[in-house]
Amino acid sequence: SRPQKGRFRQQAEYIVWGSNGPMPINRPVSCLPGVFRYGNPQNRIHVTEKPLQLMKDVIQICEPGGLILDPFAGAGTTILAATESGFQAVGIEVTDAYYKLGSDRVRIALEAGEEAENKEPQ
Repeated sequence: SRPQKGRFRQQAEYIVWGSNGPMPINRPVSCLPGVFRYGNPQNRIHVTEKPLQLMKDVIQICEPGGLILDPFAGAGTTILAATESGFQAVGIEVTDAYYKLGSDRVRIALEAGEEAENKEPQ
């Protein structure tokens, strides 16, 4: 939200995460920091859009090759971060306009990545 005179700045957002069952402590996932610091993305398509690198960092808590669920997909940032990092992902978005913008963003990014891979010398 925007800064307001006479009030504290809202400079933090919280992450809610969960697992379907116990998470073994011997899995190949590093210990993540308790605080991530990133600036707001430029040219965002959703008011609460998160930086792509932030979401790539956050999903590292998940089991490699796991499934990421984003129940508020918005701009598709979590879905894009997940697929680019080798995870399967499911996004849910109730607003038609954001569903279209987010799914288009993910599709275009994935197509661009495939084109770049196909152009690499063999």
